Amino acid sequence: MPNSPAPLQERKRFIEHIVTVLLKANARLRTPKKKAMQIEHEVAKTATSSTYGTLIRQRIHKLSHPEKYKPKPKTPSKQEQLEILRKWSISTEKLSKFGFVMDIPKVEDSEESLSRKCSRCGTQFQTSEQLQPIECHYHCGKIRRKQDRSRYHECCMAEENQNPCSVAKHHVYLLDTVEEKQKSIPYQFTRDLFKETREEYPVLGIDCEMGFTTKGFELMRITAVDFFTNATVLDVYVLPFGEVVDLNTRFSGISEINDKFVSFDESLRQLGQVMDSNTILIGHGLENDMNAMRLIHDKIIDTSILYPKFQPSPTFRWSLKDLAFKFLSRNIQIGEHDSAEDSIAAIDIVKHFMNKELALG
Repeated sequence: MPNSPAPLQERKRFIEHIVTVLLKANARLRTPKKKAMQIEHEVAKTATSSTYGTLIRQRIHKLSHPEKYKPKPKTPSKQEQLEILRKWSISTEKLSKFGFVMDIPKVEDSEESLSRKCSRCGTQFQTSEQLQPIECHYHCGKIRRKQDRSRYHECCMAEENQNPCSVAKHHVYLLDTVEEKQKSIPYQFTRDLFKETREEYPVLGIDCEMGFTTKGFELMRITAVDFFTNATVLDVYVLPFGEVVDLNTRFSGISEINDKFVSFDESLRQLGQVMDSNTILIGHGLENDMNAMRLIHDKIIDTSILYPKFQPSPTFRWSLKDLAFKFLSRNIQIGEHDSAEDSIAAIDIVKHFMNKELALG
């Protein structure tokens, strides 16, 4: 250099020190000496004889402790997050393919079915006899697949065709078609139902709980969680229209009907206090919740549809439990069910992928 900031031997000692630091960080570095000379030269060409010693020691310290000098990730503004979430809202066409009702179903006059197929054991039964005590034998857990492709029930770990592990006192059923659901409780567009603008919570995590009644599988609880704070902003219990057959406590967390329960219409009125037709709703398997509430909404982020990328289909989706474990290293749905926990898990999965996208710029 024309104007060297330090004697050659001193600069050489610092270069040798830098080589040691580089190899400690990456023993497979192919040209450590060349890299060290480049680093030292960057410092030397901007330093003077009085600043060289300080500047080169600072640079060596940064190389030795890179974790201390990593730039802190910029916290995205609320508006930046909203822009990403709006972009991730699923198209109405895709929502329809995954079971969301996106238009008011047309219903033709027909007589109500007098017999139903039990959604647990598959037995055909008369609806007029549903409340008469019987023994309904079934597996309460989902069927899962092992690495060898064999299938088992997660409730008792029994193989797919082994005897059921649970018994109930009544048969239960689901309304099979959207036309049946429409005839039972009509669907409503959120744009018609929630006409007032609610800007306080632009993004909500939603989770509903249902129980079995003489009218099918009915809404019994709505929980809404604010995306930005994870605070529960709504938790309302809903009186079903039919007579209770099974509260589905294992999954719903509801063990009794009491004076906390409000009417179906009142529950939607309270939901309208925290959301409007522009609110982005986040959930997992959210078509079940929207169908239970009989709501048609087009701003949906469903973690069961979006993650893992390119894997879900209308016939196969990962469970929320599996997604939370894979992407959040979090075990959920252990012990008594908590609908707020499910909402927060879905929200945090979305935040996980949002942070990845922001980190990529």
